[in-house]
Amino acid sequence: MNQSEFEIQSDRRTFLKKGALAGGAAILLLILYFGTPSFAKPGDSQDLGDTVSQAGLFSYKAPKGWSVKSTPLSKYDVAVDAPRNNFVANINVVVESYPESLAKYVSLNKQYVAASGVYTVFQVADEQPFETSTGAKGVRLVAKDQLNKQDMQQIFYFFEGSSNNKFVVTASCLAGDGDQYAPVFDASLKTFSPQ
Repeated sequence: MNQSEFEIQSDRRTFLKKGALAGGAAILLLILYFGTPSFAKPGDSQDLGDTVSQAGLFSYKAPKGWSVKSTPLSKYDVAVDAPRNNFVANINVVVESYPESLAKYVSLNKQYVAASGVYTVFQVADEQPFETSTGAKGVRLVAKDQLNKQDMQQIFYFFEGSSNNKFVVTASCLAGDGDQYAPVFDASLKTFSPQ
């Protein structure tokens, strides 16, 4: 490997390490910000509510009955359910510029998130192709993890947009609620439209 290739590889690792740590920190902050004691049922997976969008970047429909909130903890609006078991299920979007393929972006993100130390436990339970109703093709990755002493299930939806943009939409809930929320998250993300 010549020096210029080494510098490029080093820059990619630094970029992805920062992205993985920033993404993990954003998830933790969202949990702390929205997590309050209460109980509510997850929404019906077939019903959709308000549109969450960022002009020129993306849009999707939040699950019916969920709130769409702006928060200082996320650059873009976040869709949140009512609190349940001391946690608020949520959907948030991160947009990063990355010049290589979506497959490589997903692979490197898995490696760095697992090694970042943000999660006490991080285990990929499933990874499948995912296609939206608008024809956008991406990857759906289900992870079982532990963050802030809470067992969680997170579904990461990866998409590619224009100008090297990569989208990571993270749908988070408690691990015990994962079977109930998975169809809710999938129905919402079927409407995701990257631009």
